[in-house]
Amino acid sequence: MVRAGELSKQQTVRRLGPDDWQAYKRIRLAALAADPQAFGSTLAHAQTLTDDEWKGRLTTSAFFLGEVEGEAAGLVGSHRRDKYAELISMWVAPAFRRTGLAARLIDAVIAWAAGEGFSEVRLWVVEGNASAERAYAKSGFARTGRRQPVREGEPAMEQEMARATSHPR
Repeated sequence: MVRAGELSKQQTVRRLGPDDWQAYKRIRLAALAADPQAFGSTLAHAQTLTDDEWKGRLTTSAFFLGEVEGEAAGLVGSHRRDKYAELISMWVAPAFRRTGLAARLIDAVIAWAAGEGFSEVRLWVVEGNASAERAYAKSGFARTGRRQPVREGEPAMEQEMARATSHPR
């Protein structure tokens, strides 16, 4: 086992395809279980999805898996919107936080969005999630001033952040 400070040398990020649906399902469920307050979706809802629904998510959106020594350690996705790409489902397992993996996952979405012809990437981050907001800011994102509830009927709010795909970190 490597120590946290050495992890960046063994990190890989790869795009997931429909055949990777089981790995995607495992890490998404782990994310929802570990940090439920960080997502608009819930573990209870995700557990009701069929295998075909898990596979389908990998065909309608771009998802990237971060691995450390072959172990799933992080996830991020992106939806196509009319005029921008939206970064979604960002999560890094607690043991791999502060290792640079979040930046690599964010970079994968930025590169994908640029390759798809988008000039901007936007995201929503839960208010009070300072470490996530810092990671996004380090990657060139800035608050837009827009806010919305994380989930309908609940008090938690999230803030929108955005950056140009051509903006260097």
